Amino acid sequence: MKNPFFIIAVLFLLSYIAISQFSGQSLSDQPVTITKANPPQILMLGSQTCQYCATARAFFEKHNLPYTEKDIEQSDDARRIFDLMNGQGTPLLIINGQIMHGYDENMIRDAL
Repeated sequence: MKNPFFIIAVLFLLSYIAISQFSGQSLSDQPVTITKANPPQILMLGSQTCQYCATARAFFEKHNLPYTEKDIEQSDDARRIFDLMNGQGTPLLIINGQIMHGYDENMIRDAL
């Protein structure tokens, strides 16, 4: 029963389920209130394979928030900005001048 393939497959499946549960619970139906800039200035530095980036995209689209996305794996300029902002993980969000590392719906709402 010490088959490494089996152990890896089980760990992968559990990770996938955990990420799916997190991303599904992250989007609330509560309307967004824009208080700082209308339209808000939103820049997302992320990647296509990042689940948290997908959650951020879904949040922005669900609430009709205009945003600019730059892929740090496809663009040298985006990677340079990411590094200058001490990016350690994706997404790195800059909303109305406020820098956020990672996806946190409450912080995004506060920055709007």
